[in-house]
Amino acid sequence: MTRAPDTVAELMTTDVVAVAPTDSVADALRAMLAADIGSVVVVEEGAPVGVFTERDLSRRILDDPELTSREIGDVMASPVEMIPPEAEIVAAFEHMNGRNVRRLPVVDADGRLVGIVTERDLLRWVGEVANE
Repeated sequence: MTRAPDTVAELMTTDVVAVAPTDSVADALRAMLAADIGSVVVVEEGAPVGVFTERDLSRRILDDPELTSREIGDVMASPVEMIPPEAEIVAAFEHMNGRNVRRLPVVDADGRLVGIVTERDLLRWVGEVANE
């Protein structure tokens, strides 16, 4: 039987879909659709500066008919909550629950994006722990 991961680094997704703050909302949506995901991390010079989600889109689209042509940097959620790869998975749970976020970009000691942990990752981890 395999052991469930202990750290964020062992659980995180490393192939993070990211966009630049100057990309349009439409570009971010295309990237999300192409990857079949619900969010993108907004990155500037390798560091996360925000997050944009399907929820952000749905909350704004009716009040802002020009939303899809706007720069993502103007509408992203910021500042972004982050976690280091060496953090324990339980700490990621607590961080997400305490700040009411569904995803955490993972950054190295230099603040560079190295991965992301989502609610789905944590649910998968719970299943692995339950099967131990």
